Amino acid sequence: MENKSLAKTENEKTIKQHTDDLIYQYNILKSIYSDIMAKVDWDLLKDAAAYHDLGKINSKFQNKLYKILKYLETLPQLDNEEEVPHNFLSPLFIDTKRYEEEYGVIRTKILLSAVYYHHDREEKQISENDIEDIKKQVKYIGMTEENVKRYSRKYILKASNENDIEILEGKEYIQIKGLLNRLDHIASLDKKGVNIEEEIKENGKNVSQKVKDIIENEYNNLLRPVQRYMMENSDKNLIVNSYTGSGKTEAALLWIGENKAFYTLPLKVSINAMYKRMIEKIGYHKALLLHSDAYAYYASEEENDLNKYDRAKKMSSPVIMTTIDQLFKVVFRYRGYEEILATLSYSKIIIDEIQMYSPELIAYILLGLSMITKVGGKFAIITATFPPILYDFMDYLKIPYQRQEEQFRPHIMNRHKISIQEAQEFNYEKINELGKRKKVLVIVNTIKKAQEIYEKLKDNHTHLLHSHYLKQDRNKLEEMILEFGNKEGNDEAGIWISTQIVEASLDIDFDVLFTEMCAIDSLLQRMGRVYRKREYIEKEPNVYILDNKNGVPYIIDSDIYHYTLKELRKYNNQNLSEECKQKMIKHIFSLEENEELKESKYFKKIKNTIKQLENIRPNQMPHKEIVEKFRNIQNVSLIPDNIFNELEAKR
Repeated sequence: MENKSLAKTENEKTIKQHTDDLIYQYNILKSIYSDIMAKVDWDLLKDAAAYHDLGKINSKFQNKLYKILKYLETLPQLDNEEEVPHNFLSPLFIDTKRYEEEYGVIRTKILLSAVYYHHDREEKQISENDIEDIKKQVKYIGMTEENVKRYSRKYILKASNENDIEILEGKEYIQIKGLLNRLDHIASLDKKGVNIEEEIKENGKNVSQKVKDIIENEYNNLLRPVQRYMMENSDKNLIVNSYTGSGKTEAALLWIGENKAFYTLPLKVSINAMYKRMIEKIGYHKALLLHSDAYAYYASEEENDLNKYDRAKKMSSPVIMTTIDQLFKVVFRYRGYEEILATLSYSKIIIDEIQMYSPELIAYILLGLSMITKVGGKFAIITATFPPILYDFMDYLKIPYQRQEEQFRPHIMNRHKISIQEAQEFNYEKINELGKRKKVLVIVNTIKKAQEIYEKLKDNHTHLLHSHYLKQDRNKLEEMILEFGNKEGNDEAGIWISTQIVEASLDIDFDVLFTEMCAIDSLLQRMGRVYRKREYIEKEPNVYILDNKNGVPYIIDSDIYHYTLKELRKYNNQNLSEECKQKMIKHIFSLEENEELKESKYFKKIKNTIKQLENIRPNQMPHKEIVEKFRNIQNVSLIPDNIFNELEAKR
């Protein structure tokens, strides 16, 4: 039987057809982002794409596909030994002598290693029979035996070799290897309308230009200080610490400019809201969202567009709103991590509300930023409450960044007056009374507590929101709270009870907050949902803080809880200005102001996690292990039988 030179069973696609698909995607990538690599590296990437699947010509691989396709005939084999994965055979076609003369030893190693490692397979030695078999089959791809070369293992980079580590973690290898993987995966997807990258501009304008149009038309072209700062420093890595409601989101979008970007937020509800904002308010329809529920979101009646999911999953969109687990898993340097890191090497990454992450996740983010900046990517951290201790860790990791010289002065000085309540329960009578004429937000530290309070307060004006609702119910509740919390044009009174899922970047504006005591960074975020854009001049407090230690130490760090309470008591029954809030953050999260911080669990967790991650060598860990390790917990969504049966009956 004649060798059909198949690459895949689907549509009986040949090696040549699949390779042509890679080159097609290569040309798209190069046309949009031509300046991300030197010409020599573009040439090597193209060659890697041309060589990467030639090893599939071997008779054992072809027979494996023939069997799947139910062919009656097979190719003769020289032995019955186990098949050598094609990625270890493909380098046989690379003329190492020619490449070494033209590109040098290091780039020759990069080319061979990119092809050799382009699949996550256990290494297997090549036998003489394997080479002879390849020589017999090459005529079917238009080559001769002379095109088959023996390559020495000295050209294959090894993580166990100290000299090779520097190359493996260098920009050139990461981009060539990572982009080869992207080309291969996007070509294998074989779906129309999904390319490796998409044009940044929509109707002639990128997302930053669309934001400028809004500022010009709606705000008389008056940039707020934080917006001007980020726009003027769009070529820098920035840490922007500015008060809630200062226009940080628009500032971050202005910072993106003519670049690919990833906008990260801690919570999916915030990401979904940001996605809608990008589409409906900013009018940038190329933006997509990517998180663990993205498939369900795009499959919903509202979207009904799984093409968007494919584009988001392959990171084709120029602007993607996402969770950090989609990007920062690269810190584990798992087999194939270069694919994401190569994409981030020419992207801008926005980290919104970094303080909301656990110490362990903060360590992942910081080490990830170190890796990203080394290969050319840029970042901006935007938050109202940046813990100063993170500067120390960033300096340790040698992350380049521009530190903000002055705090942006708020146009609203006093938005909150606090009252600390040392008790086990809220004043429910007061909450009920205020809920009849104001928008009241109750935030607690655990779902159990939220449910308990709802049972005590529930009536027609009380709503409950937490993360354990069925997805369709939670989506409705999230839309309801956003509409209810829109102060402009909505005077409806009532009570909403929730957990920390409403803390980050939700544009809601309530009148009164009742909250359980928590860490200062979370507490200030909670306050940011009340009197968001208004001056508070009344005598009565509009923020009531219950010191009942719910969630300590399992959910909330006991040390940070203690430091926060100590600082808060200085302002009890007083206005808490934006300036005072920044002082509190500094007093709690700065080693200069708080020497005890160095002995806290918070500090030690970040430090120890960074140390552990630094010791990981590339390609030691299979990709499938990463999600569980990164999230540190495995969640399984369950639906009770009675509800499932009810939903099924309605289908």
